[in-house]
Amino acid sequence: MPVAVITGGNKGLGFSQSQRFLDAGFDVCVVARSEGDFAKLNGKAHFVQCDVAADREASYMDAICKEYGPIAALVNNAGVHLKKPIWDVAADELDTVLNINVRAMFAACGAYVRLHKETGGAIVNIASMGGIMALPSAAAYVTAKTAVVGLTRSVAVDAAQFGIRCNAVSPGFIDTDMTRAVLAKDPARRDKIEGRIPTHNFGAAEDVANAIFYLASDQAAYVNGVNLPVDGGYAIGF
Repeated sequence: MPVAVITGGNKGLGFSQSQRFLDAGFDVCVVARSEGDFAKLNGKAHFVQCDVAADREASYMDAICKEYGPIAALVNNAGVHLKKPIWDVAADELDTVLNINVRAMFAACGAYVRLHKETGGAIVNIASMGGIMALPSAAAYVTAKTAVVGLTRSVAVDAAQFGIRCNAVSPGFIDTDMTRAVLAKDPARRDKIEGRIPTHNFGAAEDVANAIFYLASDQAAYVNGVNLPVDGGYAIGF
């Protein structure tokens, strides 16, 4: 069975990503600090406990390769949000956002390429609408996700010689438990957001997972260095 590694694949959108690869017959290594909803996954999943921000060399990649063999697909999903205007962001808060969203992903990409120069493979980085447009009161997050888009392009160029592709997915407004809980307190905001989306609805977690799986699969063999919005047209609507 091919092997996929999904950071933060134990809950939320990451859980749906893990299940999508499992449904396709992959062995899935879920890398996270805690198990979360890991036990609910259906398939051949392996939990790898790791704080990706603390593992500065992404040594968990070496350990997974040693135990399970070459990794066909790496999904860098782990991330953190910070809802604050730039003038309220403390230095340590900025460090946390950049360490998890950028530095850990940078290290994982580097380790993956180093380990797969002979086998090739695919990387999918999870960016955000914040990598496409400015979001209010989210300067640290937007800075980090914009860096993810640049990182994706750079890896795509440098790793192509080894048969490794690197793409990104930018989820739009997705109907998750967290989103519903937040917007339940502000129905007018949900109406405003849906009015901006050309399809006039939020996406499902499976929509994001399917896009990621496509980019990681051989069906996207000639797709490299793109940032694919999964947003119902939000980024191009008005």
